[in-house]
Order: sequence, then C-alpha cells, then structure tokens
Amino acid sequence: MGLFKTCALTTATLLAMSVLSLSVCWIWLGHEFIPNRVERAESIRNASYDFIIVGAGTAGSVLANRLSANANVSVLLIEAGDVFGAASVVPLLATTLQQTSYDWAFRTTPQKYSSRGLINNQQFLPRGRGLGGSGQINYMLHFTGTGEDFERWERLGADGWGYEAMKPYLDGIERERNEGEACPTELRDDEIFEQNQYPSMLPTGSKSQLFNFCPSSAPSSPPQKHSPKLFVTTTENVLSKAFTDAGAELGLAGHNFNPARYTIRNGIRWSSYHEYLRPAFGRANLHILTNSVVQRVIFDEAKRAVGVAVADSVDGTSIVINALREVILSAGAFQTPQLLKVSGVGPAAELKRHNVPLVHDAPQVGQNLFDHLNLPLYVSINTTASVTLNKIANLHSIYNYLKHGTGVFSSTAVAGIGSPRNANFGVILFGMGTVDEQALRHVSNMKQDSFQNFFPLHRNTTQEGFLFLSTCHQPKSRGAIYLRDRNAHSKPFINPNYLKHPADIDCMTEAIRLAAKTAATEPFRRMNATIHWPRVRSCANFGPFEEDFRTNRPSDRYLECILRVSALTGHHPGGTAAMGRGGVVDSQLRVNGVRGLRVVDASVFPAPVSGTPNSVIIAVAEKASDIIVRDNSGG
Repeated sequence: MGLFKTCALTTATLLAMSVLSLSVCWIWLGHEFIPNRVERAESIRNASYDFIIVGAGTAGSVLANRLSANANVSVLLIEAGDVFGAASVVPLLATTLQQTSYDWAFRTTPQKYSSRGLINNQQFLPRGRGLGGSGQINYMLHFTGTGEDFERWERLGADGWGYEAMKPYLDGIERERNEGEACPTELRDDEIFEQNQYPSMLPTGSKSQLFNFCPSSAPSSPPQKHSPKLFVTTTENVLSKAFTDAGAELGLAGHNFNPARYTIRNGIRWSSYHEYLRPAFGRANLHILTNSVVQRVIFDEAKRAVGVAVADSVDGTSIVINALREVILSAGAFQTPQLLKVSGVGPAAELKRHNVPLVHDAPQVGQNLFDHLNLPLYVSINTTASVTLNKIANLHSIYNYLKHGTGVFSSTAVAGIGSPRNANFGVILFGMGTVDEQALRHVSNMKQDSFQNFFPLHRNTTQEGFLFLSTCHQPKSRGAIYLRDRNAHSKPFINPNYLKHPADIDCMTEAIRLAAKTAATEPFRRMNATIHWPRVRSCANFGPFEEDFRTNRPSDRYLECILRVSALTGHHPGGTAAMGRGGVVDSQLRVNGVRGLRVVDASVFPAPVSGTPNSVIIAVAEKASDIIVRDNSGG
C-alpha cells in the first residue's frame, strides 16, 4: 500500500529511543538458525538439484515448502538477501526497512503523466530483499480478489485460471483465528518451533505472550503434519465501525465496505515466510542459499534450462549450479523479466543492444507492467480514534505491545476497505492522524511543498484523523521494464506510465468522490470529519474554492491536477511475464519458446487484481506447486 510507508521512520525512531530508555532487551532476529542454509555458493559449485527456485519471496517461500514436501526430490532456494530483523515482525514498523539493505530500493524513470509533486517526477518502488521478500515489508492486507478478476484472466487467455479453478486455492490458504480465541490444546510442530525461535522482547523473568503465542506446554499427542494456512485478523476499532456504518448508509454494506483484514498473528506479521518457509528449515532435501544474486539462467543447445550462474557472496566469482528438472523464477515483477532478458529470453532488438546472446525472441518480456495508484486525502476528526505520533511515543503503548501484542504497534492502522458493488474503484481508510514530514519524504520522494499541501496539520503530533486513499482497481495504463545493461546486479529501468490512459483519471476521480461522500455520512459527521483539500499552486486555477470546502465537490479539472501531482504507487506491480495469448508463459506457467523454465510470481498476472495482491500470489504459488508436482510425477 503506497502511502502506508509514510510514518514508519518516525515510528521506528521514537520506539527505539523509548525502548532504550526503558532498558528493554530487543532481541534481534536477523540470524535465525537455519540448519539447511548454504553460506556460500562456492560450497555447492556444480552441484545438482531437481528444482532451483530463484527468489525466496512470497511465491518462492510457498514453492520451497510444497516442492520439498516430497523427500525424494531435492530443492535449492536462492535468495539475494538474508533474514529480516526484528522490526519486520512489528506491523507498524513494517516500512522502516525501506531504503535500507533489506530493500532493493527501485525507483521509476521520471514520469511524464504523473508524479509532478515528487522529486525528479520519480516514485520510489520498495521491494523486499531477504527471506520472505516484499511480504516482510508490506502492510499484510489480506485480499483474495474478486470473481471477475480471474474471469478476466481467463478471457485474456490464461486457461484454467478462472474463478472456479482458483477458488479452492483462494479459500484454502486462509484460516481464521481471532485474537481472543482460546489456545489450542495441541501445538503443531511448527508452532513449537516458533516458541523456541521468537523469544520474548522483555527482560528475563518478565511474562510476555507476544512471541509466546500460548502458554508453553507439551502437546498431549504427537504434533500433526504441518498444513500451511494464513492466520487472518479482522480490524475492530472505532474507525472500522464508522467505515462499515458509512457503507450501510451509502447502501454499500456487506461485501463491499468492510473492516481491513490482515495476515497478522497475535500482533506480529505472519507472512508466507513464517507459515511456509520456516517450517521447512530442517528438511534435508531443501537447501537455502542466501546473499547470492543469480546472474543468469543457463540453457543447453536444445533451449532447455539446465541450471543457473550465481555470483559468490565473497569474491563475486560465477558459480554454476545444475537443475535436473526445472528452474523456477520467483524474483518478482521487476527482476523476473530482467533475469529472463539477461539470460537471452526477451525482445531480440533490446538483447542485441546490450550484447546478450539470444536464446529466444520474446517481445512481451517486460511489457504489460501495471500497478495501482493511491491519492491521499487527509480528513481531521475530533474523536480519539487514530494512530498519532504522541501515541506511538507513549511508553504505555510500547509496554502494551511488548507485553500483550496489542495497541497501536499491533496493526498497520488500515481500518477499512470499500467500493461500490461491481465498481472499478474504491477507497481505503488509513487511520493515521499525524504524519512526520521527514519520514514521509524519505520513503515517498515527495517534495516539501507537496507534503505540506496534502498534510496541512502535520505539525500537530496529537491531531486525530485519517487518510482516505482513493484508487482505481483496474488501471488501463501499462508500462515496461528495460535493461540498463547486461548485468543482473544493475537496477533495470522501470517505467509504469502512471495515468497515461485517460480512463484512469476518470476512474480515480470517481474514487475521490466516493471518499468525499463517505466522509459526509452520519458516522463521520459525529466525529466532525473535515476534508482538507490540498492547495497545490500548480492547480490553483481549478480549486479548491470556498464552495468546494462547503460542498466537497471540487471540479474534475482540479481532481485531475492533484492526481497528476501526488498520487502515490500502491506497490502492486505485475504483468511483466504474463500468461495468456501471445504472453510470456503458458497456462502451466512454462516460459514459451524454451524448456525447463517456469515463472511463479506476480509477473504472470495477465491483469491486476482489484486490491492488494499478496494473498493472491500465495494462491497462485499453491496452484503452481500442484502443476509442477503433477508434471514431474513421472520421475
């Protein structure tokens, strides 16, 4: 979620200072014991594995678990980063890892149609670098798409990926567990593992349930076999209640105006890394190679992927590792097409320009890039209901989180998500009352005047309020990924072409007007909700005018102007190695034109999903695992 990164750095700083002042022992989890970790690529030079998975992010974690469940096959999971630290498990601190070594820290090329309020017209595009990938720095919102999303995929040529085919996977990844649910009488093997791996953050002798999910006790019967499913928590607070009540007043209650749902377990992040990869740490047939960048996929004369070349983490030399069955790329929507291209699979003219030997001319590699945009609209209230900077710095808030896993640190402040039924647009209620200028500008690349225009009350650290983030679910604008050079270590050129298609302006304008209608409903009027329309100098000819403040109906020209100034990426890229007619991969996720190579990540999406994609990526990886196991069942 693009704007959700706004307050994270201030949050981290204040929390760190308070924790230090209390002499609380924060256990750093950056070096978990992984018995099947490979420290250096050199140690497995010329080794052979049945499957090599490139990228240990959301999809790669699922694949590693599912494929290594068969003890008769060997699996190598390769990740460019390492284990994320303790801050990654605290929901409100999620984005403190952006612009650090845990972030690939991509940015767009200067945008022509948008981002005019950002430095050099560039959006920052954080992507997680480490085990768990972007699932370790995102906002954990759980959404499994709409039926129409997958029907659209099938219409675009992704046979077998319609809603009826996907529904068992979408339903199968979720397990509901409320915060107040009684502890189970039996613990799974992975839950016992968790209790040993996540010690309490409090000093020795203190009682804490935050990382010790239930009181420690020996299971009354042998642990059951691990069957990964996501833990999902539903938001219940003043703002989420007002949001759903507002939806009812607008006639949008039920399926379309709902409290936010998170993949959070007892106050901590619970990603595919936690639920899928960590339980597989001890499997002898799974090796996890960290701190190693894959330079290219290696093909034989028959265009079959037979291995990968990896840069050794110490001396940078190229190490060849062999794949007996398949190489699977799960490097994400930016790096999967980059890796395909530097390996010789991509547009022939582009590869020739960078002196990359051509394996297969695939013009669509890197094309069809899509992403969501969010337009922030600040709303002040006079009710104690939101996350504010003074609450973050409050010692009681810190104590409650460390002791019980509750309070402001236990969620990401997203309270509700809604849209009209069958609409192509929607709003997200982000319950952050105050934001810090330096933190926001550091992670969003906003110019100072843009920040101050959109957040006029930022200097008041006690100000209650929230942001409405207006978004278009199915943007029509498409961009592309291009090579900077033939080196896989180089960051590619990323041009999303945000707001190039005029229909996206119309769609997002409808979303902004929905936000204004929602703020005017009785539940929010009781909070004295006041929209602060940004006064942007370059938009002054179009508004906002005094009448706009009274009616909350500024002109379409004004809304288009502020959209082109400060709409921020939703961090939901996909489509760059898409399934479908004339696409990069077929409906079995096999790369067209070569053999022994598949792609499993958001780059295979033919079109966006109508919300946050992380849980859909998990479902896609589950289905992909079944396909791969079936295709390789012959030995």
